[in-house]
Amino acid sequence: MEISFTAILSLVSAIFVFGLGFFVFFKDRKSKINRIFGLMSLVVSVWLFGTFEMLTAETDAAAIFWDRFIYAGVVFVPALMYHFSLVFSKIKSQKNLLIVSYILSVVFLFLSRTDYFVSGLFRYSWGVHTQARLFHHIFLAVFFFFLFLTLKNFYRFYTNKSLSGAEKTQAKYVFLAFFILITIGSTAYAPAYSIGIYPFSFGSGLVFSIILAYAIVRHRLMDIKVVLRRSTVYLASVLTVFLPAVGILYLAESYYPDLLIVVSLSVLILGVSVFPPIRGYFYRLANKYFFSSLYDSREVIAGISDKLRSTLDINEVYNVIGQTVTNAFHSKSFGVLGYAPKSNEYQVLFNQGFDIGQETRFPGNRELQEKFVNQSKSLVVEELKAVFGLRCRDTLDLLMKFKVAVLTPLNIKDETLGLLVLGPKETGDMYNDEDLSTLEVIGSQAAIAIKNAQLYEETRKFSQTLQQEVDRQTAELKKANIELRKLDQAKSDFISIASHQLRTPLSAIKGFLSMVVEGSYGAVNADVKDKLEKTYESNERLSRLVDDLLDLSHMEGGKMEFHFAKVDFGAMVASVAEELALQAAKKKLKLEFANPSQQLFVLADEEKLRQVVMNLIDNAIKYTEKGGVEISLGKTDGHVEFSVKDTGLGMTPEELANLFKKFVRGANAPRYHTEGSGVGLYVAKLLIEAHKGEVWAESEGEGRGSTFFVKMPEYKG
Repeated sequence: MEISFTAILSLVSAIFVFGLGFFVFFKDRKSKINRIFGLMSLVVSVWLFGTFEMLTAETDAAAIFWDRFIYAGVVFVPALMYHFSLVFSKIKSQKNLLIVSYILSVVFLFLSRTDYFVSGLFRYSWGVHTQARLFHHIFLAVFFFFLFLTLKNFYRFYTNKSLSGAEKTQAKYVFLAFFILITIGSTAYAPAYSIGIYPFSFGSGLVFSIILAYAIVRHRLMDIKVVLRRSTVYLASVLTVFLPAVGILYLAESYYPDLLIVVSLSVLILGVSVFPPIRGYFYRLANKYFFSSLYDSREVIAGISDKLRSTLDINEVYNVIGQTVTNAFHSKSFGVLGYAPKSNEYQVLFNQGFDIGQETRFPGNRELQEKFVNQSKSLVVEELKAVFGLRCRDTLDLLMKFKVAVLTPLNIKDETLGLLVLGPKETGDMYNDEDLSTLEVIGSQAAIAIKNAQLYEETRKFSQTLQQEVDRQTAELKKANIELRKLDQAKSDFISIASHQLRTPLSAIKGFLSMVVEGSYGAVNADVKDKLEKTYESNERLSRLVDDLLDLSHMEGGKMEFHFAKVDFGAMVASVAEELALQAAKKKLKLEFANPSQQLFVLADEEKLRQVVMNLIDNAIKYTEKGGVEISLGKTDGHVEFSVKDTGLGMTPEELANLFKKFVRGANAPRYHTEGSGVGLYVAKLLIEAHKGEVWAESEGEGRGSTFFVKMPEYKG
């Protein structure tokens, strides 16, 4: 049986409509608009595929069967198109009418199975169609009513003055695609009323698919650009290899049948060999002329991460970011702005392609700062016009003047370092959602790299300044000059390597001070030694503060790691008490610990639990001027209870209520220990709670001492 052109046209249209719906649906199955579009494409493709089968049917019974098959999909077309128009146009006031449309669709589904809907056949020059009956007339009225509402919704949305340029462009293509599908496609009903017109209606699905595919590719419609563009490139590559291969095999079979096997193997080997370079060629062609970029976001992010980790040179960091961004997105221009929060100004740190003349500073905008920059969201300049309008007119005019397309924040937690600034793409293509998501990840990585490079540069300059000061002062100490130079070199090497890390430099300072005090670098007089010892004590206080602050940061950030194991609580407390005995003796305090006769075990991270015990006993000694500190350990109700009682300052009920809060100290504490930060007890509370225990304090009042308690589950394993 010869297949007519109209039948082939309906089949091709069905494939295109179904393929487009498939791509949209599986791009984001959780998206409501994607699901509706997928279902709508399915029922339209049922119409087109059923038409192909009906046109190629060899019997009247088969033709009638396939026409009823068509109506099984067609009866849902008005409801699904109307539903899509409501979601796309963001209309929420027509829910009742939408429900009615679906109810009528179900009713017509059952009616279409009867002869009261269609019966008999009408054959004409280009095909065949069943004849409309009573209920078909009613259905057609409902069909055109809801499709009129569909087009009306699209048109009203398109003429909405609050739309951004991107949304308006998308709405234009959606309206055009649906208008063609509805107006031209509806002529397919003419043969049902014995009107034998040429069935150009079957091509409406193909035109509909092409228009929407173009809007998806070029204008971010429903954000499935990546799926289509990769598939298009791959399909073009396959066809380029496949079609010539088929031609060669056809010629071989026709003229040289004896060589068919040899030719087939040769074609196969050749096809496999040329496919990769052909695919690469189409990728480059698509990048340059149509799709703007076919990057793999994971590869881009991994690549820039590796490169940024390998350098602390700020200019190299800017170059790496700029090359990555322009290679991936084919941006015409790229820049980095630094942010000064006090003056709310941005300063140009790096510029590649923007024509800014002599301007290097630009004012910030508080509203954009709060709603986008502080939230680490990329700003698409074209879309900001409709959102902010006159409220940010000066800023928008400035961005438009310099042809800025996208701004991506450079944030580290609550600190804004600046912005990545991108110009338009070389092809004029818009930045899609994948681009913006990738840029936000790049922005977070770039912010860390820039901050590290800036800190390194500051440290390097500080090191140079410090070097000069050390050289000036050590000039008077000729005998110690060589040793001091070694120490200074060690210091310089340390600072440059450690960068902004805190613990390591403090440990190194502690070690060097200890060596100088002990005379490892030569004798020092009593006055200098006294100053060095005070410096040593200050370093120790700073080290403890850094430890507390870093622990606090890890705990609150959920990054603290615990290594739980069986711990002898009594042995640990005895060890800490022994370590702090000398400190108590210096203040002439009595430090007592009665180790219980039985071993008491807990499941804990020994290092962190020891830190809490050390903190509580150390505090008791610091804030007690006379008397003593009594340490107890016992067992109660399946728990191990540790307590530290002192005869020191004591506390009021108000102080006790706030004692374990962050950065809170007792009212009289600064008189006895000025360097405290109010962090240690807060960290201790977090650590104990992480061990499923509790910590608290009791006091009978000011001047009557305090008792701190730690209670943890006993471990019997």
